[in-house]
Amino acid sequence: MTLPANWPQLDALTLGAMIEEGTLDPVSLTEAAIERVSRFDPLQRIFLHGSEERALTEAIAAHDRARRGLRRSPLDGVPIAWKDNVEAVGAPTTNGCRLLAHHVATRDAAVLERGVRAGLVTLGKTAVVEFAFSGLGYNPTMGSPDNPFDRDTPRCPGGSSCGTAVAVATGLAPLGVGTDTAGSVRIPAAWNGLVGLKTTVGSIPLDGIQPLSPTFDTVSPLTRTIADAAALWAILAARPAPDLLGADLSRTLFAIPKSVELETDPDVWAVFCATTQALRGANSIVTTETLPQIDKTHDLIDMHGTPVAAEAWAIWGELINSAPNKVFTDVRIRMEKGAKATSGTRYAELTQSLSRLSEDYLASTAHLDAVIMPTVADVPPPLADIAAREGYAAANQGALRFTRLANMLGLCALTIPCGMTRPAKGQPPLPVGLMLMGPPDAEAKLLRLGAAIEKILPKMSLPIS
Repeated sequence: MTLPANWPQLDALTLGAMIEEGTLDPVSLTEAAIERVSRFDPLQRIFLHGSEERALTEAIAAHDRARRGLRRSPLDGVPIAWKDNVEAVGAPTTNGCRLLAHHVATRDAAVLERGVRAGLVTLGKTAVVEFAFSGLGYNPTMGSPDNPFDRDTPRCPGGSSCGTAVAVATGLAPLGVGTDTAGSVRIPAAWNGLVGLKTTVGSIPLDGIQPLSPTFDTVSPLTRTIADAAALWAILAARPAPDLLGADLSRTLFAIPKSVELETDPDVWAVFCATTQALRGANSIVTTETLPQIDKTHDLIDMHGTPVAAEAWAIWGELINSAPNKVFTDVRIRMEKGAKATSGTRYAELTQSLSRLSEDYLASTAHLDAVIMPTVADVPPPLADIAAREGYAAANQGALRFTRLANMLGLCALTIPCGMTRPAKGQPPLPVGLMLMGPPDAEAKLLRLGAAIEKILPKMSLPIS
């Protein structure tokens, strides 16, 4: 079987269908993916750790299953990238931190086991921000990839699942897995022109994943299409894949929070408005609503921080204190702030306030199909702009501002690429994401809505060479 020259541009389900039809050999596909990673990522800024031997072993097994008509899933034989906080037996799991550089996993994480059982081929472990604690995707201690949409100016790739997003966007891997605690899948998805699904807390096991905040951590797919996201979510969550056939937007009801426009960059807002017009053209009803719980959530976090920092410090504070100079200063400072919120009373008050806001929000939005807004309020900033501590802190808070809402309110959420900004002086067109937020356990509904929206939006052209 001859490997098609355009295989890096093909989505994962298309590759899987070709394996099913016998026109694509998973071993040849995996060998080509390994070679492509070696050629395009020689400094290992995208893939921190390759797993070539394991990948080829799994691909040979997938080849044998395909030959005998025993494929385990529609993605059997397709290579996948895993964020380097997901343990893979015998491989380092650094969580983006030099303090964990020598930690070698003795088992596979539960989600990786599920992937292997479904026939996915473990291509390697991808770059992550230290302790998965940043929305920008910048890791000066272990290295991080540049955003591939700007060839001239190094820009933030989005974090913390930066390596997985860039791997999928550049055709090094057909699909990938990240984690999302405050936006760590949706931000890099939006900034790299991808689909990202923030799953419901507890719906996918965290066993074998280096934690940031166990109360809020979620495992999430990063893909090029809604159909790929649905297929991968079904594997990770051990649930039936949602039926996407015939998805349409007739009589769907979406609401935009009233405060969002004032917080969004005008170029991003212009793309978002064009998207809302397309939704209306497809017979959706799009309204603007106050939704005071959103502003109250922002105010609460702005005043007291999030429980994420408190849990992160409780888990990693002792290790950080053992060698603070080995941790990027801005990440360490954000971590240290969590120490102030670790007292039982303060932490309990914060989580109880968020729980009440969640209940109010769910009651206020029960009549809606989804709340929508730009996934990120701004385009990815140049790395040079965040070199100063003040620039880093402001950009990071800005990147997380919209996405953290779904995490703090206990929701699930989906981001879909919805267009590109217009070129400006020193800035090429950059991708914008549309975020849909729904109640817990609404992944199947959001994916079906996403499939309908995907049909009416321009297809994203990814930087795959």
